[in-house]
Amino acid sequence: MNSSTTKGSRNYYGEYSLKQWIKFILTKEIVLPPYQRVFIWTEEDVKDLINSLQNGLFVPPIIIGNYGGTTNYILDGQQRLSAILIAYIGLFPNKENFQSSDPVYKDTANDNDDQKDENEDVPPLEWKFSYFTKEGWNKRDILRKIDKSKYKILDLKLSDDFWKGSYIGFSLIIPKSDKKTEQQKLYTSVFRNINIKGRSLSQIESRKSLYFQRNGFNKWFSPPFAYDITINNAPIDFVRYLSLLSQYKKDDNTRGLAQKYKTKMEQYYESYILAEVNNEDESIFSRLLGSKNCNRSRYDKLKACIENKDFPKTFSSIIDADIYLFGLIYFTIAEGKVVSIIGDLRQKLEGKIDELKKDKTHIKSPSNLSYLRQRVQASIDIYRCLLTNQTNKSNNEA
Repeated sequence: MNSSTTKGSRNYYGEYSLKQWIKFILTKEIVLPPYQRVFIWTEEDVKDLINSLQNGLFVPPIIIGNYGGTTNYILDGQQRLSAILIAYIGLFPNKENFQSSDPVYKDTANDNDDQKDENEDVPPLEWKFSYFTKEGWNKRDILRKIDKSKYKILDLKLSDDFWKGSYIGFSLIIPKSDKKTEQQKLYTSVFRNINIKGRSLSQIESRKSLYFQRNGFNKWFSPPFAYDITINNAPIDFVRYLSLLSQYKKDDNTRGLAQKYKTKMEQYYESYILAEVNNEDESIFSRLLGSKNCNRSRYDKLKACIENKDFPKTFSSIIDADIYLFGLIYFTIAEGKVVSIIGDLRQKLEGKIDELKKDKTHIKSPSNLSYLRQRVQASIDIYRCLLTNQTNKSNNEA
């Protein structure tokens, strides 16, 4: 085994036989980090990898990172290792039985719809090698317990000599720092600079890996209740709302909202995420998220409002959604207020939507920053007016 040292880690290099890699997987000595994508390879991809190994062709090494001294994360190589395990067990998951239900792989409703990943039209399988490993620690137990009706036979007629005599290299990263936060930042950097089998990460997948830098933050950036709100059947992009409102909180106006980011909004969203996970106010953002308990309290207020029967869950356009959501999210998350969608408020929201939709260019180009800023300010003004009136009423009654 060879080794080298970099500024943030010690790196070790070598190779293992396929038999040894399979043992590592089945005994859970190597596992997937929380942000890793699901299995996206096809049956032909699996066969191509096996052919490459049989013919002695180069196969990129697996990158493993030790985390906390006890866990070995697969930072790069999930698809290769999954393919090896599939070939070893001899079962390939049927698409019909493993269609991805994870909202992160759906197109999020966004007013920047021209930026799509080139592979988004190929839905991934809702499958990871844990579907095998949870059934047993060896091939015999897995085949005995697994529901074979969900798989199709993949018999590549591979001999024991193939598994013992074929090798894939590895790079083992051991961070110098004992601090988990520093280790998380290191592995996030490694992950985001890796291109798996030539297939780039989608914007949502790349963004999701940033959450790992701060434990538990995925629930704040991707709360389950937010996926219940859809625009033309696509879930809203909750981070979009948080980032824009974070800058609004900083500036207390919409004049410079997302300025210079019109063609690179994903960079804007990621800059906001980093401001939150690094626990610091970035130049254009003011953090919305605080302590875990504070976040939970404010998210519960937002969730309660959204789950109310009077709150619409489906919208026909991003104009409608923005008018309903910007003010609501701002006052619940940024200000900690309790908001109810009562008749008078809903009437004013719908009235504003009708007013904006009279402008045909607004309907045609909702991503135009002037229109976006208009929606942010209009929504916040409507909710502020409601909350002010409620406060005055309570004071008068007292």
